[in-house]
Amino acid sequence: MSAQKKKKDFVEIVNKVLSVEKKEMNKRPNIDHLIKRILVERRKEERKNIFIFTLVLTVAAGIMTFAFYS
Repeated sequence: MSAQKKKKDFVEIVNKVLSVEKKEMNKRPNIDHLIKRILVERRKEERKNIFIFTLVLTVAAGIMTFAFYS
């Protein structure tokens, strides 16, 4: 009887430890996903910067053209 009880207690303890270890492994962030996300954000920022630069350049060219022909 006591041997079965000890075995049952041991199995319960092992199951608790394994469940805690599995949960801790799932908390680790996915590095590939984070790297991809960083690259996507950088591309978006580069596009935004190029768009702003083009817009400023176009506005400056328009003002200069208007100033010369006025």
